[in-house]
Formats: sequence, C-alpha cells, structure tokens
Amino acid sequence: MVIFAERLKELMSEKRLSAPALAKEIGANRTTVSELLRGNYLPSAKHLIAIAEYFNCSADYLLGLKEFSPENVYYQKVKPFKERLRLCLKETHLSEYRLQKDLNISGSLTYNWLHGKTQPTVDSLIKLSRYFGLNVDYILGRED
Repeated sequence: MVIFAERLKELMSEKRLSAPALAKEIGANRTTVSELLRGNYLPSAKHLIAIAEYFNCSADYLLGLKEFSPENVYYQKVKPFKERLRLCLKETHLSEYRLQKDLNISGSLTYNWLHGKTQPTVDSLIKLSRYFGLNVDYILGRED
C-alpha cells in the first residue's frame, strides 16, 4: 500500500495534479483519493484501472510489482475481466476447480468473476497474476 501511495504521489506531482482534481478525473470521491495517498488501502480494481489509464502507466508499476513503468507504451482499454480469466484458464489448461483449490477461493467467487457479476479486488488481481505468471496489466486485458 505504501508503494502505491508513493508512486501515485509522484505521478500527481509530475502533472501538478491535486487530489480533488485526480478524484474528478478517475470518478472517485476526494476521501477515496486522500485515503489512497495516505497509504491506508489499495484502490478498487475500477480505480486502479482509471488511475493507470489516466497516467498511461502500468498497473504493475503502481502496485510495486515492477520497478519501472515502460515509457511510450500504448495500453489497451480494459477488456471484460471474465473474458481474460477464461483465456488465462484455457491457455494454462487449468480448470476453474483447480484455480479455486490452488488459491483457496470460493466457487461462488470464481463463478461471479467468470460470469461478469463482480470484479476481483486488487489483492485478488495480484494473486491471479502470480498464479498464472503474468502481469496485472495482462490480467486486466490492458496488454496482449
């Protein structure tokens, strides 16, 4: 959480962007942005995507999973998570059941992800990226 807060502050400073202005840009309230800047919690997947898109940077960089954000990279608009998760399962020849057992997650949670009823938390995105050996931007559909 601390790394995320530090990197967000750095990006905002580079653009001379205030917390209220960022809140408006990403569709969040001021309190949410203030809490993120204090390092009190990680953003929701929705806000992570919005921040990464706004700053045109890697979600993995924001989360501290990569040391540097590649420059001059074009990230795609996020694809539906359910499609990307199905693709990851297919490419790795893993079943939904195996994913549940290996990551100790409920069947209802994976069902909701695979049917587009809910989005994973940022913690779940990180777990999934490590499990599949892929980066968060790929899991989100921002990279192919």
